Amino acid sequence: MDNFEVAMSGVALAARILNIKTPDVQFFNDINLNEKGINAVFLKEKMIIAFNEVWILSANTLEIQTTCFHETRHVFQYLVVSGKYKGKEIIKQATINTWKQDMENYERPSGVLENDEDYLTQDIEIDAIAFAHYHMNKLFDVSSLIPEVIRAQVSELIKIRKEIYYG
Repeated sequence: MDNFEVAMSGVALAARILNIKTPDVQFFNDINLNEKGINAVFLKEKMIIAFNEVWILSANTLEIQTTCFHETRHVFQYLVVSGKYKGKEIIKQATINTWKQDMENYERPSGVLENDEDYLTQDIEIDAIAFAHYHMNKLFDVSSLIPEVIRAQVSELIKIRKEIYYG
């Protein structure tokens, strides 16, 4: 299986776990996004997860799967916020309101980790990182890297949602 297939099957796995329809997966090659180190993005207007081709060619399988979990969790968040989620996971209204605000005022990553605190501390990012970290550990016995600035928040979120949300 090549890395492009890993990305497609990884998104399908994450969608099954989240009990959502598998979003479209596409690939892009954008010089500006390459320079910022953007691996993948969720394009909510088209319900597409787009992966950076340059990154895909050099990434390992576990990095790709982590990104699949992360971006597919953003699809889930969008479905919840837009009222289109019909699954069993129950999200508190306060969380939905925060996710909606984060999506409306989204802080994009700069590409320089030291400058990305505003991006990393958004609730939708903490949730996506926690979801990806939990499932990489549960399914592959691998611990993903969590930036220090949000490590405590991610750990706390995993403890809170482990039984309720991640079964």
